[in-house]
Amino acid sequence: MKAWFLRLFANQPVDPVGPPLPAEPPAAPASSPPSAQTWHLRRPVLDGALLAWMVQCEPDLADTLGAREQGVLQALEARAGDPAANLLPRAAGVVPALLARLRSESSSLGELVEHVSRDQTLVAEVVAMANSAFYRRERPVMELGHSIQMLGVGGLRAAIARVVLKPMLDGRSGPLIRRAAPRLWKHTEFKTQLAAEIARSQGRDPFDAYLLALLHDMAWSVVLRELDAVPGWRMSGPFVAALGQWRDRLASLIAQQWRPLGPWVPAAAELAQQGLGAGSGPDVLNLCTADQLAWLLCDPNRVRARTLAEPLLAAALPPVRACFDELDAASAGPG
Repeated sequence: MKAWFLRLFANQPVDPVGPPLPAEPPAAPASSPPSAQTWHLRRPVLDGALLAWMVQCEPDLADTLGAREQGVLQALEARAGDPAANLLPRAAGVVPALLARLRSESSSLGELVEHVSRDQTLVAEVVAMANSAFYRRERPVMELGHSIQMLGVGGLRAAIARVVLKPMLDGRSGPLIRRAAPRLWKHTEFKTQLAAEIARSQGRDPFDAYLLALLHDMAWSVVLRELDAVPGWRMSGPFVAALGQWRDRLASLIAQQWRPLGPWVPAAAELAQQGLGAGSGPDVLNLCTADQLAWLLCDPNRVRARTLAEPLLAAALPPVRACFDELDAASAGPG
């Protein structure tokens, strides 16, 4: 797997197969440190590294698309083209009421506390979040009341969303998803916290950014289900690029299925339709920054990951670097 990562980052992004990406500008000279925009535009390469790590499969960048890989892409196209398809079946009954409650300005801290206290799973999640790297203090937080004071309304919203939505990334559908789900959720946890901090540092709504990052990673679960249904596929460079693009398109469709609609809908649609470029809106740029920083927190090669993260962190505000550093320190060790 280490050899794959080294080859991956040594190569330019492969040509995509599937929904087209916009043309990329020429790569920066090798002697110059890559800018944040340069790394943004290498998304197929970074998507490939993340996917290889999630499914624990070493790809061959020189391989081509075969019949099985074409079958997976056709299945994803059929799923995306079916207006009646419920891409996240378990979400249909819970997401509408959840989003309505969490995004309502009339939802007071007291009402959210009452909602949490009735569910022991939520209580455990709230206490765990208060003890996470993002909120952690010198002494562990043991009580619900103390946890709630520390998290506030924003933290409580995120904790409730995690408990209700995490099962949609559960790995009970097939062997591939069972293997990939824990790593996908690890990436999702990093990505959502970073996305919220990036938005907060810019004066934008952190919860909306949190939800956009959450649904973007949920789309990987749809991709993984299709991979599980077609055994024997090989992870070639073009296949990896195509899967990353379908992930973006599926995320846009999931966003449209959520009710009530929110700002994540136009952001997800922009990414799916136009890809990422110099003219991308702030929500899309922030999502992709969080996505890449989250992967670099997962990358087993910590030295290389820190080097690749530096241009993105240098372009961000200081609270984002602090969040990355705290998550990095908390997750130190084998992953």
